[in-house]
Amino acid sequence: MKARTIGALSSVAGTLALLVACAADDETSRQSLEADGGTLPVQDGGADALEDAAEPSDPCVPDALCPNGPVDPSGPGGGLDVRTRINVIRGRSESDVWAAGAVGAMFHFDGTSWKPSPMSSAETMNGLWLRDANEIAVSSLTSVYTRGLEVTDGADASAPSSGGWIARGAPATPDALGPSAVVVTSSWAASGGTSLWSTLRQFEGGGLDTAPNGLWRLRVDPSTNALEFHDALEPGACALLGCRRMSSVHGISADDLWAVGYSGVTFHITNAESATPTITPFDSRTWAGLNGVWAAAENDVWAVGGAGVIRHYTGHSYAWDVVSDVPTTETLHAIYGTSGSDIWAVGDNAVVLHYDGAHWSRVKVAGLGGRLPHLMTVWTPAPGHVWIGGDGVILSLGGTP
Repeated sequence: MKARTIGALSSVAGTLALLVACAADDETSRQSLEADGGTLPVQDGGADALEDAAEPSDPCVPDALCPNGPVDPSGPGGGLDVRTRINVIRGRSESDVWAAGAVGAMFHFDGTSWKPSPMSSAETMNGLWLRDANEIAVSSLTSVYTRGLEVTDGADASAPSSGGWIARGAPATPDALGPSAVVVTSSWAASGGTSLWSTLRQFEGGGLDTAPNGLWRLRVDPSTNALEFHDALEPGACALLGCRRMSSVHGISADDLWAVGYSGVTFHITNAESATPTITPFDSRTWAGLNGVWAAAENDVWAVGGAGVIRHYTGHSYAWDVVSDVPTTETLHAIYGTSGSDIWAVGDNAVVLHYDGAHWSRVKVAGLGGRLPHLMTVWTPAPGHVWIGGDGVILSLGGTP
């Protein structure tokens, strides 16, 4: 590939490399399941999970987050196994929402109820791309599924599943991956954008020059509908720059996004749709692993991670602000909002937080029969309407759509 423009990144490469090598990895992780596609044991709760929140065994009330959807055994298709993790929930609108996760779990919400959308395999799904007229589910860099995307003659593809999903085989991928083992940890695309940005975690790898980058882009060839993965940096660059083990990506637009990862690394990516994105590091003022990021505006970006860490970017030239009034020490896995005054964060042991523009507060969780599942994903289309997914559960306010 052509050389990438790295911008201000090179001046701090040595520092970031040292941090990655020396910092303890505080990320607990969702990736343990994603690596093998299995199910998770039911988690025991800690004292922190119950503090300032409803008992999960309490009955559901309108102002509490309660189970909804495929977990309900009385719903269409029966109940979701409580050990099966929901990794990602995303939607186009309040009446068009998708949830995906372990062992091929895939569900669609039509505004009234959740229904299964069967896949053709039991692979774990780690990312969703909801395009205007079709859907793409990412299991790994070598396994992608499409629904509603026409397959051209001669393309590597399976017969559709009963849910309409087609296994597309291995997309075209540069040789930069080499023999290294990686897992997709998150994906994000701007509405109408041409790229699905994906973050990767490397399990093992070769030398400095062959280590895979932690930031990749999936594109659909407009003339053939062929799927192609492209690295966002010169191959091997992340071995020096600290971006080999990334966790989450989100953007303000197709050309302006943020990515976070292990050991507190954060990067601002501009000109993201171009062949040479500019990637600039920022100081998160933590060594805790950062698991989720959400961008509300150019100077309003949030990140969450281990031990209840929350960071807020407000436009500083090189650093994030420390958020000190976080009402939990549980690891936080995901964050999403509708505006700078309506933001949700979720994490271990059924912890849910909400930000109203001034303060973070705990949100009641009920109706779980005493379980305290780890919560891994959150998506909200409008104030007062939120979907949260995790270990064998999908939650909504009052347990209603």
